[in-house]
Amino acid sequence: MDTFNFLLTMILMLMAIQFKQEWLVLGILVISVLTSKDLSTILMFIIGTVVLYFFVGSGDINGELWLPIIFGLIILSVILGGKQEAPQADPFGGLGGFGGFGGMEGGPM
Repeated sequence: MDTFNFLLTMILMLMAIQFKQEWLVLGILVISVLTSKDLSTILMFIIGTVVLYFFVGSGDINGELWLPIIFGLIILSVILGGKQEAPQADPFGGLGGFGGFGGMEGGPM
């Protein structure tokens, strides 16, 4: 999961919830879910939205509480999205790009 994308989405949702713009929160959530590639990212966007609505939408939040909420969601996203991606296969079969074709690396001109 791209943590920066998640953080930016959560901050935009937080601002939209505070301004009572539910349609904007729904739009941000739909765009984020449609552009994500794996199930853990979609799950984190949905969990993040529910958590933000629970804490911010209830009106019981004070100015200092939003920062621990965001950090908690980031830690949860790192835990859920912590799998390592396999390296891409080398399309040139270990020849190091086009240098192995035709002997253009370091040869006389």
